[in-house]
Amino acid sequence: MKVMTPHYYKDFRCIAGACTDTCCAGWDVDVDKDSYKYYKTVKGAFGKRLKSVMVPSQDGECTFTLKEGGRCPFLNDDNLCDLYIELGEDKLCETCAEFPRFINDYGNIREIGIAHSCKTAGELMFSYKDELTFDTIEDNSLTLEPNDIDAYTYMQLRQARIVAFGIISDRDISIFERLMLYLDYAKRIQKHLDAERDELIAGVAKRFCGADYREELIDRLKSRDEKLHGKRLIKGLRHFFDDFKGMEVINPDWNIHVARVRRFLDGLADDSGLAAVMKTYHAGSEAYAHEYEQLAMYYVYRYMLDAVNDYDILLKAKNAVIGILAVDIMAAANQASGCMPDFTMRVDIAHLYSRQFEHSYYNYEVYREYFGTKRCYSYEFLMDALVSLN
Repeated sequence: MKVMTPHYYKDFRCIAGACTDTCCAGWDVDVDKDSYKYYKTVKGAFGKRLKSVMVPSQDGECTFTLKEGGRCPFLNDDNLCDLYIELGEDKLCETCAEFPRFINDYGNIREIGIAHSCKTAGELMFSYKDELTFDTIEDNSLTLEPNDIDAYTYMQLRQARIVAFGIISDRDISIFERLMLYLDYAKRIQKHLDAERDELIAGVAKRFCGADYREELIDRLKSRDEKLHGKRLIKGLRHFFDDFKGMEVINPDWNIHVARVRRFLDGLADDSGLAAVMKTYHAGSEAYAHEYEQLAMYYVYRYMLDAVNDYDILLKAKNAVIGILAVDIMAAANQASGCMPDFTMRVDIAHLYSRQFEHSYYNYEVYREYFGTKRCYSYEFLMDALVSLN
């Protein structure tokens, strides 16, 4: 198999007990079948400790019963893993061994990356200054797993993603203009996926390779910007931070930032005031565009090719745009509240958002539905927001 990773991936190292937000608290620990089978064979006092916290599931896996504060039962007072200490790294379940890594397999290609839900990974991602490239190696120790993806669609989408990478890394235009192009690009590809005309995707990709075409398209997209009045954008963006029945809060710090966002948005007179504040924030922060570029590259790399499974590439683009707009609003709200969003805070904000919306299965599924049905997550609203806040 060929294994592909972002160039900064090789530099990631878990800092274990030194981490200020352990990955071993706040969410359920899902244990895979093989690990569960092994844990049931462990003898002695530690085996009894394992058996006392393992809750079987119908699919042959299990979860660990969490302690107070949502901490894993094996997370000790030094924020180190007793299971790791007792049994060794190779006996960790897949969830614990992989996080914050993600793995996507497409035939003979395995794509691995790291998520900014881990602060250390986020710091590495946000501090990467070069245009992101990817490293590919061959690993003959890996075994090909059968899959049922459509090879032709996959190749069309893979080539389309190369163009998407080019759009996101085009530093001659603003990051919001790049996101406008990516969102529109995905919408045009989606039209052909819906019509089962995958062969037309290549034509869309070819057009978006042209600098003149992209420049003209940006002008057209900006021309849709109406005179801002009322509070349509403010109300829509506020919905990005709504609670819903059963919503999980992975880290209670999330609620602190959401409260600041709500005070910030509620204190604005109208949409033109929001646009003015955001543009002032962007003008005073040279780093934000670079960091959002890395975030966008992460979203494109991790999610875009998954459209080969659900044929919903527009959803993947929305996921990126919404994630970046949410982080941007949270940072500006902190500044408005007197908490200057320095590098450490910006990493923290992005990590909280990722944990809340990528690493809760329940939250993710609810928002996946919202992204396709609610007006504030529509192509039209997101495009207007990007144009207005650029």
